Amino acid sequence: MTMEYATRTIYSEYAALKTTLGIIEVKKKRARDPLTDQSDRLLIVIEAKPEPFWTVKHYQVGQEKIVLHVVSDSMMDRWIVLNENRRAIHWIEDGIVLFERNEYILELRQRNRNLTNREQRLQLSISFAKLLRRFEDGRYLFLEGEFQDAFTQIHHALTHLARLSILEAGIHPEIVLWEQVRAIDLEIYKLHDELVGGQESLEQRIHLVVIGMEHLIQSKVLPGTLLLLQTMQEKGGAWTFSELMEHPNLNELRVDLGSIIGFLVKKGYVRTVTRPTKGVGVEAVLYEIA
Repeated sequence: MTMEYATRTIYSEYAALKTTLGIIEVKKKRARDPLTDQSDRLLIVIEAKPEPFWTVKHYQVGQEKIVLHVVSDSMMDRWIVLNENRRAIHWIEDGIVLFERNEYILELRQRNRNLTNREQRLQLSISFAKLLRRFEDGRYLFLEGEFQDAFTQIHHALTHLARLSILEAGIHPEIVLWEQVRAIDLEIYKLHDELVGGQESLEQRIHLVVIGMEHLIQSKVLPGTLLLLQTMQEKGGAWTFSELMEHPNLNELRVDLGSIIGFLVKKGYVRTVTRPTKGVGVEAVLYEIA
């Protein structure tokens, strides 16, 4: 039995289903290739389903391992729009199309390369939110003298800053992130180089990088918060925090929304207003564009 025949027997049952939109094959390019889950071949079956769905199956053919991913189109949309699975970007771009219905894979590739303005704003907002959270945690740990833990948080923050810079350039962040950053934003790349490879003590390295990041974060405020600010401009008055949390535009930012709002208030982009409640001496806090 040839490998091609064995592979066909695995995916043929899915190709026969009316719900299957496309099937992609990704072959291993190097030993222990992370793009193929350490397998020899990867098969990705995309099915039309309204709810996010994803399951994985493993097969063995002789000495070769095949991994099958069955994923709904709604989950694939999340992977692309929210950048939740960077490997999927490579699967779509580099994979061999084994089957597609109504040019689905072609359209998926075009969408992958040309995000809508809202999709790009959402990705920028998510990266900025994660950047703020990690940076604030790292700076707090640094001031507490917990340098090892501070290093971890600041390194994560730098990664989100790098992703933000790449997204701002209209490019998907890839697995080889720092190679991308070196070509796009040398200042961020040098901060990363200082943090992980500088000759100073760990405390000094973190201190230098924190100072550098404070400046760079300020330069990313508008692209990183544009989705939130535009949403807040939809009505003339102020918003309660719960109203912002429940807005469909901001659903993916709910976990870090408090951190973003607090930052914008501190920097003067948003101001707080208060309204009386039924409780004596208790006022509700609302937020509006400054």
